[in-house]
Amino acid sequence: MKATGLGNWLNFAGAMWDDETGLVVRRDKLRTSAKNGLSYMTLRDFISRWQGELGEYYGGEFWSHEKELITDSSIGDTMIFCMVDNGSEDHLPDEIQKKIRKAGKWRRDKLKHQWSYVNPLNRIHGYIILKDVTNKEKGKHVLSISSICSTYFTKKRGIGTDLMKFAKEYATRMGYSDIVLEVANEYSGIGFEEEESEEESEEESEEESEEESEEEIDEETETVWYPCDSAIDILGDEFWKKCMRKNNRGIPEYNLEQEYIEESIRDYMFCELNSEDPSIVWEGTEKIEILDEDEPGESEYGGFWYKKGKKSQERLMKFYEMHGYKEDPDVHLNWCCFSEVPYPTMRLSLK
Repeated sequence: MKATGLGNWLNFAGAMWDDETGLVVRRDKLRTSAKNGLSYMTLRDFISRWQGELGEYYGGEFWSHEKELITDSSIGDTMIFCMVDNGSEDHLPDEIQKKIRKAGKWRRDKLKHQWSYVNPLNRIHGYIILKDVTNKEKGKHVLSISSICSTYFTKKRGIGTDLMKFAKEYATRMGYSDIVLEVANEYSGIGFEEEESEEESEEESEEESEEESEEEIDEETETVWYPCDSAIDILGDEFWKKCMRKNNRGIPEYNLEQEYIEESIRDYMFCELNSEDPSIVWEGTEKIEILDEDEPGESEYGGFWYKKGKKSQERLMKFYEMHGYKEDPDVHLNWCCFSEVPYPTMRLSLK
């Protein structure tokens, strides 16, 4: 099972900042992809490096006190890694520069917000959200790829492949036995809307209690910077927009909800754990039973909405398969790490 507390932090620190094989820093220099020139860093590292520019562009949401530490000083069960352009020059493609010159002020400002490094968050060309989903039921050290994204507003290539390789390196260095993921889509969750709305009301009450606990943390831990709600909203909105793709009719589409991205960012920034007691392994979610495996219900794994969702993501699943992942229904049914929504589940075994 996974290490906890200080042991887990030391394991993480060793993996991140090793002189020869550090995942983000090697010999005091940021690790950079040979394919696209982008540097690997955690989201907190990015905010720390570009805090001045973030404050100038977005306002006081990203300001901090002089002695507050922004970079990762502890970790929870969620980690966010980014691929960042730290160059001194903007990356505006020629065709976008032409559009900016010809556009009116509103259109010009919108294009700059989407593409230009005037908006410092555009320096993030891709990111991956990783979650530890180790639980008592399975008894294995399991990592989940919660989301992976390369922004639509870039001309750089190979970002998704770099991030998939990074996830495998991270999982190996941190001692995980498997990496699992759900293939999100707009169809598999049909039939669960009512239950989701009930969950949302529960989440709202949980968020209120979390806000109270955050206030207590701020008073007790004056040396760590935590983002305010407005900063979380900004990050959630910008990270969600990076997931945007356009269909063959040029209409924007999103596979993930903005609230899901915001929740992941909050979990990462506040080092949240799945288990309420950090010394106890997470209980996990419930096992899922299919009444008739030969003829699953339309909202069950293998049913109508599962098949429609899987069909819509054939290209993405082939991308995962190219990196060694295989569909494994057992992850959805028995690994107790995901919800009951029958997204296709895939697995990469590392041991």
